[in-house]
Order: sequence, then structure tokens, then C-alpha cells
Amino acid sequence: MGLKRKLEGEVEIRESAADVLHDLYKNRPHHIAHSGGSNFIQNCDLHNGVVAKPGAIFSWTYTLDGKQRTGKTEIEEIDEEKKMVRQKVVEGDLLDEYKSLVFICHAIPKGKGSSTVKWTLEYEKVHPGIPEPSSMLDALLEAAKGIEDHHHGSK
Repeated sequence: MGLKRKLEGEVEIRESAADVLHDLYKNRPHHIAHSGGSNFIQNCDLHNGVVAKPGAIFSWTYTLDGKQRTGKTEIEEIDEEKKMVRQKVVEGDLLDEYKSLVFICHAIPKGKGSSTVKWTLEYEKVHPGIPEPSSMLDALLEAAKGIEDHHHGSK
């Protein structure tokens, strides 16, 4: 029995926020902590490579389930047309529980003033007793809403 899984979630945002989110995750991930995602992400630095290019590696400091954590991700793919960024975890606390973990952020304009941010987590557990990464998915979706609120001014 395989331990490879996929977990997906989405949140509705303003139409213009789709471009903002895609730009942040692609070009300025180091701004996420200061753009409404600070309850989850405290810091992000370019570790190696070129921002907005596949192969770029980022170091992250974040809080998940009440614990301060660290990790590194590598950009695998950027699709401008689909407003999608795919990153894999290459180092950090999450690899204690998952053999592999990929984050895919897809900002989908829907028209009529709304968009959807869809997060997909593709992962393989180290063993069957490891929980699903649902708190990570919830944190990513909450950060997307926080970024949207920050960009548009909370009302």
C-alpha cells in the first residue's frame, strides 16, 4: 500500500488578488511575512539561485501547530499562464514526517470580481501513522486570505 497522497484546498479572493499572490510567491516570497502571512510565515530568504526561476532555493521560518519550524523549498516550475508556482521541500522539519512534499499554488481568476487560490500538497508519508498535512494546508489558505486582506486593506 502506497503512502503517496494529494491534499487540496481552495479559498475565494478578490479577482485582482490573484495577480498579487502569484507575484508574491514567484517574485517576492521574502515579502510574504510582511504582507499578511505573518501569523504563519515569519521569514523567507533566497538561499541559492535566482528569484522567479526554477532551481531557486528559499529558506523559510514559520509556525505550524504552535511550533517554530524551518525548511527549504526549491522552485520546480512556474507557469505564467496558469498563475502557478510549484515548489518541493528539500530540507527541514517536514522531511521528518514526509519522504517528499510538494506545494503547488495556483491563482485562478474567475471573473466578476473573484478569484480562487488553490493549494495542492503532494506528499509521501514516512509511515502510515503520520498525520495528513491538513494543518499545513489550512495555514497556507489562511495566509492567502491574509495577503489579500493586507493588499486590499481589511474592511
